This record gives sequence, structure tokens and C-alpha cells, in this order.
Amino acid sequence: MSDHQDPTADKKREARLRRMAADMGLALRKSRSRDPACMDFGCYRVVKSDSGETVAGRFPYEYSLDLDAVEEVLDELQAQQEDRELDAQWRAAHPGAHHIEIPEGR
Repeated sequence: MSDHQDPTADKKREARLRRMAADMGLALRKSRSRDPACMDFGCYRVVKSDSGETVAGRFPYEYSLDLDAVEEVLDELQAQQEDRELDAQWRAAHPGAHHIEIPEGR
């Protein structure tokens, strides 16, 4: 799992990440493995809420993300979503500029 050793802090962090995922139409799934020797013990994956399609954490095994990795994935997905929203707003405000490519990392 993550580097945190405080189970209460990890539970709070997990709950926060679950809310963050839900706000993006995603869900956090935790491995049901109860054997600490299993590779996926205590690990997660991120899925689309509507379809169950895995977005992150499927390789090299079905549940492969610790909480740190989940947070990184969600932060990146949130940044991409914000970029798409800003792009859509800009294009709506500049309807004649639909042919202009906006460079990455603006």
C-alpha cells in the first residue's frame, strides 16, 4: 500500500480519493485479496462508473495501484479534464477559430 503506516490516515485518504474519482465519473476499486503475500493485496484500480471499464491499475496484474499511484492518476485525469473544458470554453468564445490548433501546455 502507500508509505503511510497510519490506518486512519489511509482510510481518510482513500475516502477523499473515492470522492475525487466520483466527481469525474470514476470509481476506485480495491482488491478483495486477503493474503498479504498476493501481489494485489491492498491495491486498487480506477474504473469508469458507468461501464466498469478499467482506466488505470490493470497491469501488470488486475489491481496494481497503491494510494500514491491512485492519487497521481486522478490528478492527471483531472488536469486533462480541466484542459478539455478550457479548450471547449475557448472554442465557444472564438467560433471562427475552430481550425486553429492550440499547442499543448499552454
